[in-house]
Amino acid sequence: MSGPLSGVKIVDLSVAISGPLAVGILADQGAEVVKVEQPGIGDIARFVGVAHGGISAMFQIANRGKRSVVLDLRDARAIEVVYELCRSADVFVQNFRPGVAERMGIGYEDLRAQRDDIIYVSISGFGDTGPLAHKRVYDNVVQAQSGLTYTQADPTIGEPQFLRQLAADKITSLTAAQAISAALFARERGRGGQLIRLAMLDAAIAFVWVDCAGNETLLDNTSGRPSSAAGTMSLMRVADGFATATPLADSEFHGLCRSFGIDSGDPDLATVGDRMRNPDKLRATLRKVNAEAANTPLAEAMARMEANDVPCGVAVPVHQLPHDPQVRANALLTETTHPTLGRIQQPRPPALFGRTPAQHQPHAPTLGQHTDEVLRELGFDDDRISALRADKVVA
Repeated sequence: MSGPLSGVKIVDLSVAISGPLAVGILADQGAEVVKVEQPGIGDIARFVGVAHGGISAMFQIANRGKRSVVLDLRDARAIEVVYELCRSADVFVQNFRPGVAERMGIGYEDLRAQRDDIIYVSISGFGDTGPLAHKRVYDNVVQAQSGLTYTQADPTIGEPQFLRQLAADKITSLTAAQAISAALFARERGRGGQLIRLAMLDAAIAFVWVDCAGNETLLDNTSGRPSSAAGTMSLMRVADGFATATPLADSEFHGLCRSFGIDSGDPDLATVGDRMRNPDKLRATLRKVNAEAANTPLAEAMARMEANDVPCGVAVPVHQLPHDPQVRANALLTETTHPTLGRIQQPRPPALFGRTPAQHQPHAPTLGQHTDEVLRELGFDDDRISALRADKVVA
């Protein structure tokens, strides 16, 4: 059986993570993707982090199953190849700074002239207008500007902290993938192609706002409560590791206290409302819980909390995830052999489709691996391809 997006064709000119991962998600779901890269190094993500032979681990995850074509877009003949690709494509994705694609001749109107119903996705850092629109952007810049770093602030000192991963890029990629799927559905319903503009800043703020902007959402609120619904989340140090628990409901709070022999019978702590009205008593009680937990082995702490039906979990290091019993039960991680990288381990597509299963292709392409193949599909003969290679228009 083929994936849910089988037959959809995408031309991907994006680099790094925000665009490539979005398109990679769609490739996992069956879309056919041609990735256009610049001569020389190609997508910069090929060399970020752990890498070998021009393919990094990050590039592998975001670009598996795509075909790589190298075009020098400074040459009009390369732009014509892009036009040829787009005449049979459903989706075009780029993440140049605002105005760059238009100056190159591959803006929305340029490609709409090649295929009227194309879905054109333009991802930017801050949007097309405004004081920051011109800025060069990476993930850390958007994390800082979006409030994301302040949601991670250490409550004891109040200083903002980064999520030490490419959170803004990944949030944007998920937003873009969903938007592309929605646009494809709209086109299927007869509403034509369209331009989708997506700013990383907008995606990140929308992500933050759901649970971290309570007072900024309810403008007439006078409760005095913190904006973040998850501001009290923390890790619990135990004798040989870290765990976490969520004592939100009354039964969970009192169950957590029972787990570590702490009295929670104070009427001021009886209900959620009581605990919200008495935060000092709540914090004092949780400090007692944490002090007792610190002397309790991890396995015993988990067993106690589970016996009291307290939502809880173990803080698992990334390198231990492949051996985690639940991860193994889910059959999430797959191992294959890449011709350049050797053995690789990566997650399958997380959403399990009952009728149209998503099945990721195991390999990300080497730079320009499919240039000749794709050009031949467009009708270029060997002499024409050789001439373009000689002039360094393609590689």
